[in-house]
Amino acid sequence: MIYRILTITILLTVFLTGCVSSGKHEMALAELDSMKQSLGSAQDEINRNQQQIEKTKQALAAAEQQIAQTEQELADARKKVAATQDDVTKLEAKKQALQKELSASQAQLATLREIEAETTRRNEIYAQFVNRLKTMIDGGQLTVSIEQGRIVINLPNNVLFKSGSANLNPESTEAITPIAAAMSQFSDRRFQIEGHTDNNPINTARFPSNWELSTARALAVVHLLTELGVTPENISAAGFGEFHPRSSNETAEGRELNRRIEIIMLPNLDILSNELPNITP
Repeated sequence: MIYRILTITILLTVFLTGCVSSGKHEMALAELDSMKQSLGSAQDEINRNQQQIEKTKQALAAAEQQIAQTEQELADARKKVAATQDDVTKLEAKKQALQKELSASQAQLATLREIEAETTRRNEIYAQFVNRLKTMIDGGQLTVSIEQGRIVINLPNNVLFKSGSANLNPESTEAITPIAAAMSQFSDRRFQIEGHTDNNPINTARFPSNWELSTARALAVVHLLTELGVTPENISAAGFGEFHPRSSNETAEGRELNRRIEIIMLPNLDILSNELPNITP
């Protein structure tokens, strides 16, 4: 297109200027050929540039497509990272829960082992009490049993007290002495002396009710035990009146069983105070 416009322009110039000499005509033609060559070269350059532009456009389009694909891949990767982070958070929470369960299980196991050891020790002490007090057991003066995890030495009141009295009988020392000796062997154990009565009411100046009577009897035994060498810090007294019967108060035999002194070896409260975790199957 440029070539054609230039040719027409030159021809018009020649035509308008009139006749020219042969030399000038030749020079014009040579200049025209030179311009044709220059224009041809320019057109080639333009064509090459146009091709390069097309290639550049294609490369740009490909790059934009690649960028879009990369951005999508990046978005997908971010989603995966977020999901993975969520999984990691959940796994960490699960790990902490499992560690907590493990710690609880270990604490539970340790406590169960302590309870097992305490039970074994209690059974050993029970066997020693039975062995030491066998003569009195065989003579019907007392019984030794394990009740609700506690060693219970049960002495009927007629061995120690007269009816309605909290004064120990003269023969009480003989009955209590072997018990005190057995108790003194276990200085790490605590004992509670419990007084119990039947349901026959009492109402005197000293004993307005069976609570006062049962408590006074328990205290009398406590004092005798300390005189016989039992450490005072290891024993206490309690009175239950008629409210913890062993048998029915409807019969004379039942009321006799209910009138009693019980010497209780208390369990190891340090172990039992440990809270056991819930045991699930």
